[in-house]
Amino acid sequence: MGEDKGLARYKKGFCNLSGDREKPHIVVLPELTVSNCYIKHLKELSKVINSVVIAGLDFQVNAGNKVSNKAVVVIPNNWTNTQRSTRTSCIYFGKTHFSNEELELFKKLNTHYKPKDKYSHLPDHVNYIIDAGPFGNIGVAICSDFFDIERFVIYKGKIHHMIVISNNMDTNSYYFLAEAIARLVFCNVVICNTGYYGDSIAFSPYREPFKRIIYRHQGQQLFSSQVVSLPVVSLDEAQRNPTSPPSDNGKSIFKSAPPGYIRHI
Repeated sequence: MGEDKGLARYKKGFCNLSGDREKPHIVVLPELTVSNCYIKHLKELSKVINSVVIAGLDFQVNAGNKVSNKAVVVIPNNWTNTQRSTRTSCIYFGKTHFSNEELELFKKLNTHYKPKDKYSHLPDHVNYIIDAGPFGNIGVAICSDFFDIERFVIYKGKIHHMIVISNNMDTNSYYFLAEAIARLVFCNVVICNTGYYGDSIAFSPYREPFKRIIYRHQGQQLFSSQVVSLPVVSLDEAQRNPTSPPSDNGKSIFKSAPPGYIRHI
């Protein structure tokens, strides 16, 4: 049997990234991208490129037909070092609020197959913060969880980056929400959407409007791999000193912190 086309495509993406003179420190793949049987291959790719990988996994179904929508964070043991990694460790986070399309899918499965235990969603109610050391603190969300206001109340003052993996056709809504969250939480926002719908975004709360969109990939049914650079040190300084933020030629680098912003890191 031939290799899975999706796996082959993402291997190609990793090959493109590994050929860059400056390899990415963190690689992000969209929601529902990696089949569960290919997690072992993802670990190998993480070791080869020596980068942390945040990737959406296929649905996971337990014995009672409870369905989870999860993502894996693969961490190679020599991450940030020049020496090639020999092993990896993994952590997982899940989706809290399933989309209407997902819930409708479960209804159709129950109607068609009539299982003894009906298919239903299994939400993950934990909000995770990934401590990436010199690369800052990262908040994560899977697709429709990006609309969870309570999540951002928790994250405000605690993260430098918000990473959202998605399989989303409502691209304009996510774009406008990215700008809003970047201002309200005062952090960088990265949305990694499936290439089938397009519109992956990297947004930062810079003062100058032309600097805010660091990357935006529009267009449907397009495969792309791209390395982007996000501010960490300067944004961290702005978060620590919101009344006296870093400046360039006497002008603040970033937009003003939101009212009542308090750093909690």
